Amino acid sequence: MKKFWFLIMVATLTAGIMISGCTSQTGVAPTQSATPTQEASPSAPTPLEMLPGMALELSDFPPGFELIYEGETLPPDESSLLSDPYYQGGYSITVSNESPELSAGEMVDQMILVYTRPATRERLEEIFFAHYPELANWSLSSLPDPGIGDASIAYHFIYPETTLSGYTIAFGKGDVYEIIMTMRGDDTADYTLAEETAKKAAGKIR
Repeated sequence: MKKFWFLIMVATLTAGIMISGCTSQTGVAPTQSATPTQEASPSAPTPLEMLPGMALELSDFPPGFELIYEGETLPPDESSLLSDPYYQGGYSITVSNESPELSAGEMVDQMILVYTRPATRERLEEIFFAHYPELANWSLSSLPDPGIGDASIAYHFIYPETTLSGYTIAFGKGDVYEIIMTMRGDDTADYTLAEETAKKAAGKIR
């Protein structure tokens, strides 16, 4: 039986990452939406077909992690991003080292988005909460700017009345925005893992 913390983490990620269609095959490239006509980047948007190549691989994580999901993602149905002409689409992976031998495992999620407006802290916050609206009701603490990409933000969060905690780092580089989230079930989430993962992810942006 899966541990309670693991089920909460899966529920959190699936609430924040709405998978298009009934199922999504690993490695399937997203479908690109309409190109914005105002305040767009001077160059053409990053093709969504390139996003799978920016995804982290198992070799980018400590030993013991396994792939749980990889594929196209969409914001929640109520998100304003779905009608935002600057939002082009997204891709994500989720990995975990949860096992019966561990007192508490870790889950890591990487969300890669194409959004054709310059990255700012305020815009990163909007994008983050548009994908994870439920975290607004959690205990959320702002952390110092991790200094990744053109702009970046970081948070520590705790799931109410549990020991589930984690870190998230959001950053933008050109028109590629990313959200890295780590969660652990015993209140020992490590910020270093989130930061190192975010830096590796930024290095894969082309």
